[in-house]
Amino acid sequence: MAARIDISALSLRFPESAAPAVDSLTVSIPAGTCVGIVGPTGAGKTTLLHCLSGILRKHHPDIVASGNIRIGTESFAGIPEDILFPRVGLVLQDQFVQISGVRDTVFEEILFTLENMGAAGADSDRRVRSVLQSLGIEHLRDRKPTSLSGGETQRVALATILVAQPEVLLLDEPITALDATAQGRLRSILTGLKGQTTVLLSDSQIDFPLSVCDLILVLDHGRAAAFLAPGELPASGQNFSNVGGLDRWLQLSEDLRELSDKGSRVAARILKGLNLS
Repeated sequence: MAARIDISALSLRFPESAAPAVDSLTVSIPAGTCVGIVGPTGAGKTTLLHCLSGILRKHHPDIVASGNIRIGTESFAGIPEDILFPRVGLVLQDQFVQISGVRDTVFEEILFTLENMGAAGADSDRRVRSVLQSLGIEHLRDRKPTSLSGGETQRVALATILVAQPEVLLLDEPITALDATAQGRLRSILTGLKGQTTVLLSDSQIDFPLSVCDLILVLDHGRAAAFLAPGELPASGQNFSNVGGLDRWLQLSEDLRELSDKGSRVAARILKGLNLS
């Protein structure tokens, strides 16, 4: 079951830095929605995802945190002290480190997640086969996990998380190693998860999040510059020049609206496809 996420006045600062990585962030994310977290390098995207997964305190025990986080029915003062998997699953930007290297096949690698959870049983093989099919990687089931390409590894890393059926799925820069075909596959997967899993994905570019996300959170120096539905961005009147591709996209949407108002059916269809009509 998907979990709602409420973040209230969250601030995070690394001891070696004078400026906060996340600064007074307050957002509420409805259960089952897909949220794109966008912003330039250093905006706080990865820090926020690591915080929500519970790994931030493990990797940075001295981080200074304040505020509150609520994930589903569980509340945290500051940040979670422990890793929240399997309730919250994180696919890292460097997906290669997510492969254990101790299993000989992709099938066994995915099954390893259930074994570590103590959830291996009669239903395990079916769950692994199901996630292989949903991600379109049945053909990789007998391959050695460490022999895969970047895009293949990304999907296997995602499979090791999805097999645990998390309430929240966090994806850090998920399309970095994916070609256009693989991006389309991921888009279909995320669309299929809506309503079942709350998804947060980060990206320094706007194009992919706009194509799949219900809401866009724009971060700038750790602050929420905007938290809107894609269709609301053009009317926000804000300057997003530091977010890769967003200004260009806003100009395109404005041009399409003008053409649609003049009776262009093609422009109207494009606007509808972009969730802007």
